[in-house]
Amino acid sequence: MTTSFIGGVHPNTASIRNVLAVQGAVFSEALLLGIGGGLGAGYILWEFKSHGSPNIVMWFRNRAHYAAERMRTLCERLGAAYTEQETSGAKGAAAHLQAALEAGQPFITWVDKAHLPYQQLPEALKAYISTVVGVHGQRGDELLIDDLGDQLYSISSADFAAARGRISSDKNRLLRVTPGTTDLPSAIRAGIADHIEHVGGDSDSFALPVYKKWAKMLTDTKNKKGWPTVFANRKGLYGTLASVYQGITFDGSDGAGLRLLYADFLDEAAGLLGQNDLKDAAAAYRALAAPWQAFADAALPAKPFAETRDLLKQKYALLRRNQQDKLRPVAERLETLEREMNDAFPLDDAAVQAHFSAMQSALQTVYEAEVAALTTLKAVSPAR
Repeated sequence: MTTSFIGGVHPNTASIRNVLAVQGAVFSEALLLGIGGGLGAGYILWEFKSHGSPNIVMWFRNRAHYAAERMRTLCERLGAAYTEQETSGAKGAAAHLQAALEAGQPFITWVDKAHLPYQQLPEALKAYISTVVGVHGQRGDELLIDDLGDQLYSISSADFAAARGRISSDKNRLLRVTPGTTDLPSAIRAGIADHIEHVGGDSDSFALPVYKKWAKMLTDTKNKKGWPTVFANRKGLYGTLASVYQGITFDGSDGAGLRLLYADFLDEAAGLLGQNDLKDAAAAYRALAAPWQAFADAALPAKPFAETRDLLKQKYALLRRNQQDKLRPVAERLETLEREMNDAFPLDDAAVQAHFSAMQSALQTVYEAEVAALTTLKAVSPAR
């Protein structure tokens, strides 16, 4: 298999872009994000008893919790043929994998992120983070994996089988895609309409109102899901704040929860459709970067979290370059910091209250800017 096309911004869009590009169908990652339905909005604060502390999950892509469905939708809008295989059995999974390797073209698989050794994630995160990667070949007993890095990662067949099978709902899913004939104008219009309908809905779980609800929860002392109640003993608060910061800034994002990538899509769509007013919408989405970064900074301010921020920056730079030896001490220090902060969070009650208020203010600004950007897009949408 060729490995000329690897890396990217977001696992779902990067993996399919690279698989298609190897076969001669070259699309930008931004275009695939937009055609696939664009952006999403959401967060859940899980309280798993097995973890002993809350864990936050955020998503920025349209229906990110239905990744397989989104992949199918994208393929159909591109006019690409695809074969999706699932099985709950290890033998069936191995057979599907071997057949795909023998076909000689890269393909996409679903995996448990914390089971990928090169990610160097804590043991406690296993079975909690589903993601997709591209498989671009085999070298002896090792598979060559495309996972947003500047080069391919290698992973043993045994480790990869464990990663594929760990999250039972993913069913060892494997996706093979073959390019077809794409009607780009129709695909772009469908993607924009999908985006507007999704984020413009009234759901306070899966559309823009979720940010308004989240902002309220940050200071709500009466709701059992309010942050003052959930984090009354501070346990898990540090990890949650760090997750907010890295989720917006580094982890499968462009530094602004995919908003910059979507702005690039709208600029590209303006040229492909010959509709210059889409550039106004692109500018509105590009302007979202500032409030999103401000919210990330409010969640994990440099004081007293400068070391964490610096370590996270190092972590993602080293991970992208596949510098495993240098990454190991960074990952270990981040785990140590989380244990220390769980035992002794560095802010007292009054400071935590002020911290939540600052986050609330920043998130309200995000919500207002998101609504304004969507309003601008609605006014110029080619699907209206």
